[in-house]
Amino acid sequence: MREHDLIAELREIVGAPQDILSGGGVRVGIGDDCALLSLPEGVDLLVTTDSQREGVHFRRDWFDPVAIGRRLVTVNVSDVASKGGSPAWAVVAAGLPAGMDPEFLKGVYRGISEASRRYGITIVGGDISRDPGGLSLVMTLMGTTPRGTFVGRGGLSPGDAVYLLGRPGRSRAGYLSLAKKIATSPLETAREAFREPRALLGEGKLLVRRPEVCAMTDTSDGLERSLTEMGRASGVAIVVEEIPVSAEIELWASFLGENPGDLVWQGGEDYDLVVGVSEREEKAFVSWAREELLRDSPEGLFRIGHAVSEKEAVLNFAKGLERLADGRGGFEHTI
Repeated sequence: MREHDLIAELREIVGAPQDILSGGGVRVGIGDDCALLSLPEGVDLLVTTDSQREGVHFRRDWFDPVAIGRRLVTVNVSDVASKGGSPAWAVVAAGLPAGMDPEFLKGVYRGISEASRRYGITIVGGDISRDPGGLSLVMTLMGTTPRGTFVGRGGLSPGDAVYLLGRPGRSRAGYLSLAKKIATSPLETAREAFREPRALLGEGKLLVRRPEVCAMTDTSDGLERSLTEMGRASGVAIVVEEIPVSAEIELWASFLGENPGDLVWQGGEDYDLVVGVSEREEKAFVSWAREELLRDSPEGLFRIGHAVSEKEAVLNFAKGLERLADGRGGFEHTI
């Protein structure tokens, strides 16, 4: 298939209806050198970019093409969710290996389109080029947040509590199930968590409205990395008091021959939220979370630890958790 024809078909797959373009701040969308966007009054712009690269984030024998496309969108949306924002516009760049099956690529873009519509995103541009490696997909996502509501990683002060919202360890268990070729049926839920992550978009919006919340980030690269980055950004050390291990994780670990605590601590791609909570307002936060945040939600809320004045280590560990300090946890991009 000629490049011009392929681009036309992909544009048809992801192109937004005219009523969305006219009502969503898009003055010029796909088809020009640049998109032209208009920001509503009283909002700030959030910009993030993330990728899905063959052999790093996915394997074609583990994922169907639609799931790859949905995954690309969700991992970007999780960054916006961690700031309590609303995703709005995106551009997608694809690097194609030699011999790329056009039907497979169309499936990927159908997944991008499905997830974008689910999260209220309009695709406003992109690029396609050759790639000497495997299939490479990069999305740049723009979102909005009400002016003055941005909550970054760096807001912790000594004494503040650190909570985790989510279900940690599921993606790691799913990845290991596929890598070890352990296909027992109880692990299918874990495999789906790895293939089809979710972004805590609604929860993020609720959290940033709370005056008790002083810092927030997602766990895309694992719980250890997220805590480390939050501590460094805040200029504090975080004392890890407990890591949450569910009965589900214990069961999966028994099938995988893994330590259940390692599934929670290591790896990544759970896209849970790490939340810093003001020391003085912690009790009020927990009460609100139980009554509203967790109502009708499958997610859990766990107190991970607290911040202290930084000395040498960014992470310190309570008694019984010292083994976590070996530095093996978290996903690291190597060059």
